[in-house]
Amino acid sequence: MPELKITTLSEDTSNHRGLLAEHGLSLLIEYKGYKVLFDTGQGPSIIANAKTMNIDLSKINFIVLSHGHYDHTGGLYNVLRKTGKINVYAHPDALKPKYKLMPPKGYRATGLPNSLQELKSAGAQFNLNTGVVELVPGLILTGEIPRITEYETVNPSHYMEVNGQYVLDPMPDDQALVAVTEKGPVVITGCAHAGVVNTLHYAAKLTGSSFIYGLVGGTHLFEASSERVACTINELKMLNPQKIAVSHCTGFKPQMEFYKAFGNKFILNNTGNVLVF
Repeated sequence: MPELKITTLSEDTSNHRGLLAEHGLSLLIEYKGYKVLFDTGQGPSIIANAKTMNIDLSKINFIVLSHGHYDHTGGLYNVLRKTGKINVYAHPDALKPKYKLMPPKGYRATGLPNSLQELKSAGAQFNLNTGVVELVPGLILTGEIPRITEYETVNPSHYMEVNGQYVLDPMPDDQALVAVTEKGPVVITGCAHAGVVNTLHYAAKLTGSSFIYGLVGGTHLFEASSERVACTINELKMLNPQKIAVSHCTGFKPQMEFYKAFGNKFILNNTGNVLVF
């Protein structure tokens, strides 16, 4: 039995017959007998895809939200209707109203599509964290990720509502999961708004490792400059990952750069894929 198994329940693309694709991300993490749902996609796809793939969502032990955007939290209510009462781990800011500035139309809501009362009534038992949480031995939720690079900045179009005012959202709620395996740490990201390099270095620090064995998830490089993509790849080379399955908000061109840099270590991950570590 594999030490770590990651099933992509929802992602922007699908090459598998009968599975739905949507802009968003949801990953089922199976680790040492535990099942953790990491993000819930935008909404419609996760329930339909789980049914098609014969995955019983009522067997999940925990739910983790990487951050508060709708394409990672929109399916939460429907999942809760399957699970009933369950612990949901998130940063406090993930539950706050979020917006994106879309000139000339103004601000568009990008946060949780359901109210907290709806989610709690459906069974969400929120565990809010800003720091590190070890969900089970060897499976670590990073909490806030230190921003150490100069080139990894949050998109300035992201806002949050504070006291009725729109203010820039630095997205401290962005967090990742780190699974410690015999081959090395595997880092699982939602969008890596904190910066994928920042995230990987913090994961290495938390696990006392000098390298990263695997990276799975979004990297939010689709709107990054070519210089930032190049810096990211150079940093990844130093961390020597053996499996790189980045998708969702990574973007087509950055994905091709990853493929050119890492060859067969790069995996074009999409809905329905199963990764074994």
